[in-house]
Amino acid sequence: DSKSISTLKTTKDKVELIFGWIQIVIVENIGTGVLSIPPPVLSRVFQEFHSGMVAFHSAKKITDIPFPFPYAQTCDCLLILH
Repeated sequence: DSKSISTLKTTKDKVELIFGWIQIVIVENIGTGVLSIPPPVLSRVFQEFHSGMVAFHSAKKITDIPFPFPYAQTCDCLLILH
């Protein structure tokens, strides 16, 4: 719907928002009987979602932490001298 699209456009944490929406849809559809999944399989689904989010946040940490400028300049100088 248009409210969800506008929320998605304005939020800073798009991945976390969509992750939450997917979890809500899964839980709602289990309650209504649309997803008749055995509990061990269902718990594995949530474990895999969580593992994906952990990997996403690990990758995000790499991009959020800046590379030290003096180290980069030293590497450039050493490459030029080599």
